[in-house]
Amino acid sequence: MKLKKNLTKCALVLLLAGQITTPLNTYAGEQEQQELYEIIQEINQKNSNLDAPRNSMDQFRYNFKNNKSKLTQNDTSIMWKDYSRKNIKKNISAVIAKKETKWLFRLLRSQYGLYTYYGSDAKFIKAKKKILKEIGTKGNITTKKYQKILHKNLGFITDCHLAIGEELFVADARLFSDESVHYIKNNGYFYKEENQQDAIISINNKKPDTYLKHAINENGGLSYYPYAMLEQKGNSRKFNVKYQSGKSEYITLKPAIYSYNKNIKRLYGYDKYDKLAYVEMNQAYMDWDTPKERKRFLKDIPNMKKQDCLVFDLRNNTGGDGSLIDTWFKRYTGQKLLPNYSTLRIRPVFISNKKELKEMDVFAVQTGMKKDGKYYYSQYPGHQYLKNNGRHIFVLTSRHTSSAAESMTDALKNIENTVTIGTNTGGVLINMANYSMAMPYSGLLLQFGTCLQNFDPSYFKESYGIEPDIYLTGKNLDQRLKKFFQTYISGLI
Repeated sequence: MKLKKNLTKCALVLLLAGQITTPLNTYAGEQEQQELYEIIQEINQKNSNLDAPRNSMDQFRYNFKNNKSKLTQNDTSIMWKDYSRKNIKKNISAVIAKKETKWLFRLLRSQYGLYTYYGSDAKFIKAKKKILKEIGTKGNITTKKYQKILHKNLGFITDCHLAIGEELFVADARLFSDESVHYIKNNGYFYKEENQQDAIISINNKKPDTYLKHAINENGGLSYYPYAMLEQKGNSRKFNVKYQSGKSEYITLKPAIYSYNKNIKRLYGYDKYDKLAYVEMNQAYMDWDTPKERKRFLKDIPNMKKQDCLVFDLRNNTGGDGSLIDTWFKRYTGQKLLPNYSTLRIRPVFISNKKELKEMDVFAVQTGMKKDGKYYYSQYPGHQYLKNNGRHIFVLTSRHTSSAAESMTDALKNIENTVTIGTNTGGVLINMANYSMAMPYSGLLLQFGTCLQNFDPSYFKESYGIEPDIYLTGKNLDQRLKKFFQTYISGLI
């Protein structure tokens, strides 16, 4: 049995490393098992308190009964006519550019799910006036310059699903870190590993655990390193560290290294061993695009339920069909998923076909949403934290883990003994890309969504993502991860 268990672990770490190497001969001792056990209990405590915001979503509803200009029947016909992509013009007249701008703002007011979230008419009307002024009244304007004007004046939006002309509205948030010093935690206090007599009382005038996070060090062991997601163009940031003795010093955080082997050899993989399974999920598979992978993924769920340990590799998963996550969760746990966010979605105002609207109403009810006038909503779906019968789930994330893959990460946190390892996710979850079309006169791509998914900002923030439970950054990430699993996982299977 011991030999079989060791072979199981070796097979897993070879998969994680992506290459055949000689496995290490060290496996979890009592100290390592106890260390990981305590961290998992800490994670369970944190995840059991995760919840959607309880405040009302009414503040994000737009008053469609006011006299502000909204989509007209002519606008609707233009939208459907130009739904498909077409050639982008190099130049358009100022008159046409202004006409398209007014069309765009009628569309945003009528259908953009985050219109009120980002300031409603007060912000958008001001932006429109500035855009029209910059376009001018005579001559032509290059489409490239026109696109730049739109983005500059709509810069208050940080919705990573919104795009105009292939350019997304993404805040430049990067992960900064410093792995030059190992930190430890003892009896609730943080110390430098080489100086365990002088406790850290603050970092950047905040509690030490604001920045000091669990991390896998270069030897595959567990340490603490400082991490911060920052919108900063510079290559470093100095943080002041104050100690109990009165001593003070600066540490320098630099952009974190977190590249790994990104070669995708298969879209979906399920590797089963004795009591462990490795799930490689490189897309949230859509039934109209990747039906084989979707069916295989769902077919493997009964076996997933039998495993003591699941490893979900979402590091290359940029999203797809969010409904797949709901289906997986229901089949794995037997419970309907209650995500850690509330949802508000605008009913399509450019569809007048009663049959289609009725179908949408039925779909909304089936997905747990209610209809209220021009909105569907799920106001505080409810707190959820489910026992996992002693089983463990490890979720591997990266900055590529986005959209529906982040929904999967969020859903898994509702299950006991789930541990995320890697970096902050992509931060692409506050909205969805429901529609993609060519703008009617310039031909520029327009991609937008009709919904708002409202999170507690301390848990998820657009462009910043979901923070992992254990960070994995630095050089030789595959080797670090391999060593970590070899050192700590044997006590779980």
